[in-house]
Parts: sequence; structure tokens; C-alpha cells
Amino acid sequence: MHRPLQLFALLLLAGAMLPLGACGFRPLYGDNGTTASTVNRLADVDVIAPETVLGRSLKYSLLDSLSSDGNSPTSATYKLTLNPSSYRQDVAIQQDAAVTRANFVLVVPFILTSVADGKTVFKSTARARSSYNRVDSEFANLSAAQDAEKRTAETVAKDIKQQISVFFDRQAAKGDTSVQ
Repeated sequence: MHRPLQLFALLLLAGAMLPLGACGFRPLYGDNGTTASTVNRLADVDVIAPETVLGRSLKYSLLDSLSSDGNSPTSATYKLTLNPSSYRQDVAIQQDAAVTRANFVLVVPFILTSVADGKTVFKSTARARSSYNRVDSEFANLSAAQDAEKRTAETVAKDIKQQISVFFDRQAAKGDTSVQ
């Protein structure tokens, strides 16, 4: 008795999913049939960041996610310039003025330029915030703040990669040959 009901439910589910095949969905990082896939374009991006602890953290997080070997490309097609700024916010302040929780906020405007002609092809901003507890130990506070900076830089790097990936994918979908 249950067998026909299960078969009907399976056919109904298959019929409901059939229109989804024609919706135009395609994976962002997959091969889209063009010679310059999103993954290949990401591997051709060199990252320029300030020579600070935060700048280096952003740069190497991005390079790790943009290319398979985590290194700058030898002959980059694009240059990604980062201009990070950060600040801390005290968010939990007790009556005796002791801060028990803080936020680290990172804002990174970035510009993607073509190395061939120096033209800006894409620009945007990535933002992230991480919270951390503050305690009586200064060592613990320093360690928690550094960990929050690292987590925030990794989050921003993922956001920048995603924004650039979507840009490259849209250019490929349009058939734009000016962006290689």
C-alpha cells in the first residue's frame, strides 16, 4: 500500500525539480565553457597591501584563497590594491567604567585594475566586525584583540574574493572580452 504512495511522491518531487534545471543556475567557481574561467582569472590577480601587520594578514589570506599555491602570480593580469582602515569600539562598559567587551571593525576599500592598461575594472568595499571579551589580564586582552584582527581579516579576504569572483563571472556571462 505504501509503495504506490512513495512512487507518486518521488515522481512529484522529480517533476517539481525539472523546471529548476532551466533557471540558469551555474556554479561560480566551475568551468563555464570559456577559456578564462573565474578560477583562472582569480589566479592572475596580484595583491597590493600596506606593509603593516594587518595589511600582510589581508594580503596573504587573499593570496591563499585566490591561487592554488598561495603565491603572487609571476605575470599578473590584474592588480588588486587594498586600502584598509580599522578601529575598535567598546561595547560593554560597566558602571565602574571597566570595558568587558569590544569590537574590532575593519573596512577595506579595494580597486581591481588591469595591468595591461592600468584601467580600473572593478572597485568596492569589504567590511567585517569581530567581538572579543576584555578581562583583567592585559596579556589575555592583547591575545583576544589579535585573534579578532586575524578573524576579521580572514572574513574580509573571503568577501573580497567573492565580490571579485562574481565580477569575473558576470563579465564572462556577458561575453566581455575586454576583461580577460
